Amino acid sequence: MNDAPQGQLVNRMIRAARLDRELYAEVAADTTATQQATFAVIIAALAAAIGAFIGFQVEPPDPGTFSTGDQEADDANLVWLIFTPILSVIAWLAWAGVAWFAGTRLISTDAQDVGFLQVARALGFAQAPGVLNVATFIPGLGVIVQIGVWLWALATSFFAIRESMRLANGQAIATMILGFIPAFIIGVVIGSVLIAGAYAGAAT
Repeated sequence: MNDAPQGQLVNRMIRAARLDRELYAEVAADTTATQQATFAVIIAALAAAIGAFIGFQVEPPDPGTFSTGDQEADDANLVWLIFTPILSVIAWLAWAGVAWFAGTRLISTDAQDVGFLQVARALGFAQAPGVLNVATFIPGLGVIVQIGVWLWALATSFFAIRESMRLANGQAIATMILGFIPAFIIGVVIGSVLIAGAYAGAAT
């Protein structure tokens, strides 16, 4: 990306984190913002991965956690650092897909003209608060940061769903409830397969 799109991406992520309702409608309608939404998800995921990686160095696990010692622990940490962005993109697309189906096919017949990518773009930018997860390595504050970011992302996701599909407040909440569990299961299953494959490959 050149400087102008980079500046727009940062500006949009800040607006998304500030719960700017117009931002979510804006990116949902902007067909050129799909790449930016993907970058927003990856940036937030990398921040979380870096925070976890540093935390792993600051407070290493108990020696008995990994049977082969420090090398296996380092390999596991590296796998997590690499795969976190991939898993986050998968989880984002699963969440967007299920939310789109629930919102446009089950909750509101008025939103049937809304496309999947419109919802995906809005929910991608809703990941903006996740950038703060880079601070989870700080002893004593990591859990607080994680909880705060999770609640913040819950709020941004609400606005993303509501604005991208033109739903009422109750409809947006219902869509989140219907969509979260299936999306979570899909993300966990796919993520588990990928991580298992990565560990198997690293062990050979």
